[in-house]
Amino acid sequence: MQKIILIVSMCCLMFACQHSPKKNYFYLTPQSNAASETKQEITQLIGIGPVEIAEYLERSQIIDNQTDNTLNLSENAYWAEPLDKSITRVIALNLTQLNSSRSFVSFPWRSDSKPRYSLRLRVDNLLRTDGKASINTTWELVDNDRKSTVLRRNFIRTTTAAPGAKGLAQAYSQLLADLSNEINVELDKVQQ
Repeated sequence: MQKIILIVSMCCLMFACQHSPKKNYFYLTPQSNAASETKQEITQLIGIGPVEIAEYLERSQIIDNQTDNTLNLSENAYWAEPLDKSITRVIALNLTQLNSSRSFVSFPWRSDSKPRYSLRLRVDNLLRTDGKASINTTWELVDNDRKSTVLRRNFIRTTTAAPGAKGLAQAYSQLLADLSNEINVELDKVQQ
């Protein structure tokens, strides 16, 4: 009798697994900048990190909407990589496209490749509400040789976001492009 129950249970389990919905994965992308396709010698090494994100963002499932202190998770929509690593990657690629003489190394860096300057980011809010995506982050440029902060800024932006996880990923990518443009302007001033 136990064998029959076990076989029936396993058949039910296999049937349930065959009908589970497919997971969809999304990722953040750098801005497209075809004008920077010229090859330049790398003359600057800049660190990125640590990048801290609010704890509620540290999940693989995409938060689709936020209203009245409630997080609504997307059904079957997941980030393809951890959000903090994705933000680091996209900002480094955006900044490289804006100035290809810079190279970026992610925190923690090796002692033999310690950059003179590094960027630290803290993302306090990244959300979509009523068809708009917004970001609230603090970033700072640090002089690692002098162990001092050169510049600290708050970055708060909003942009329209198409429905669904794909629209949200595209909107967040645009917000990170805007953040990268602001950082690039300040890096140009410091690097002169």
